[in-house]
Amino acid sequence: MAISGVILLLPGLCALLFGGISISEGGKIDSDIAPLVFLGLVVGIGGVVLIWAAIKGRKAPAHPGTQP
Repeated sequence: MAISGVILLLPGLCALLFGGISISEGGKIDSDIAPLVFLGLVVGIGGVVLIWAAIKGRKAPAHPGTQP
């Protein structure tokens, strides 16, 4: 799951790169690239969530046979 999260971080990095270049050149994001930048950021956030879930993991009960 962590490997998939790292792979999903790459589109987010590209979205930040292209969005930053677009803002620095023209002062605003072009209308033809804006949906792609937004999609890349959403996919990158999904990668962060996957990495967080992989680190946190599932919690098993401490003593499954001792609870009523």
